[in-house]
Amino acid sequence: MSDAADPTVMRHRHLEQVAMAALAIGRLLMETGAKSSVVATGMRKAAAGLGAQEPHVRIGYASLALTVSHGVNTITRMVGVGHHRVDMRLNHAVRTLCTRIEAGGMTPRSVAEETRALAGRVPRHRRIVAALAAGIACAAFGRLLGTDWASVAPILASSAAAQGVRMALAARGTNMFVLIAAVALVASLLAGLGAAWAGSETAGIAMTASVLLLVPGVPSMNAQTDIMEGYPTMGSARFVTVAMILIFITVGMGGARLILGPGAGDVLAPPASLPHQAAFGALAAAGFGVLFNFGARTLLWAAAAGAVALAVRTLCLDAGLPLEAASFLAAVAVALWVEALGAPPLRVSHAGQTLAVAGCIPMVPGGAAAQGIIGLLELSTLPPAEAPAALVVSATAGLQVIFTVGALGAGLTMVRAVMPRREFP
Repeated sequence: MSDAADPTVMRHRHLEQVAMAALAIGRLLMETGAKSSVVATGMRKAAAGLGAQEPHVRIGYASLALTVSHGVNTITRMVGVGHHRVDMRLNHAVRTLCTRIEAGGMTPRSVAEETRALAGRVPRHRRIVAALAAGIACAAFGRLLGTDWASVAPILASSAAAQGVRMALAARGTNMFVLIAAVALVASLLAGLGAAWAGSETAGIAMTASVLLLVPGVPSMNAQTDIMEGYPTMGSARFVTVAMILIFITVGMGGARLILGPGAGDVLAPPASLPHQAAFGALAAAGFGVLFNFGARTLLWAAAAGAVALAVRTLCLDAGLPLEAASFLAAVAVALWVEALGAPPLRVSHAGQTLAVAGCIPMVPGGAAAQGIIGLLELSTLPPAEAPAALVVSATAGLQVIFTVGALGAGLTMVRAVMPRREFP
């Protein structure tokens, strides 16, 4: 009997098409910055909408596996996952496609064709806009960290140039960690030179602020959320990647500091003015929103979320709360704000956790992380009598980073757990 007349073989072939279509959905969600629960939900929606029963998903950092069944027939397939980035317009277009597939009426072939077409159809911001947004975000970070006004323009220009280098190296397929070190070197070196030329007294902070376009805010938040939502292996892999990114940022910054020398010891001293913090928190969140490929309207809501985050955190700090507790309450406030946007009567499109993450990005202690790692690297050059004090400073900065990021992730995830949505988590 031929294959065409064998119903069992035909069922397996159809299941394979279903599995591969759902895996393509999952891969695109993963590569555009989705957390694990979103990837799993999208794949299950696609598989179920195409007729499979009881889909089982396995999510890894570099691969996805899916088992689909129909009656007594079962098939398992796996695909690799490429570079993880953040592209929210494409991510939400995939989510919309998943909802359509779940409603029925599509075939595996039509799903595969539409999935392939999405990448070319979804718009992206122009490169010059992305570079300028990176510069504005880092300049806003600089003001949040305590730079003087003389260093704002050098930070903006150096970060914009570094973002151009980043996009050029990415287009050439450069290893991600080599790219990060090179971009950090360019950004911090140009910022240090520019700040010194402008007469800034906070050149060291300017060098730190200029590399914060590389801060792994979304991966660090996703890592925390994955572990809290029952994906510890994936969350651990994301944390390792975040740690590697921070190390290579430090390599680039360390190289620039070796070249420039003075200014490396500036102490971060954020201003306490609430309007100041809220305004520059909004600018930083909107700048990262452009890098995350938010639409124009969503950028406004991202800016509002950033303002809410910094305003609440500043009020909490003024009330005497520690940074970690203030960051937790600010993250809760942002998460509630985003939930309110998505509820009647507002029902803002694409108001979800990614918008909340963008609002919390200005609170990620990238500067403290860089200070902690640089301090550890400099231990070997210090006299034995000074090493213990330097070690304490570096360890304190490292613990502050861990606890603050943990507080941000916990605040966002707890609100989502208490107020779950029917669609994507």
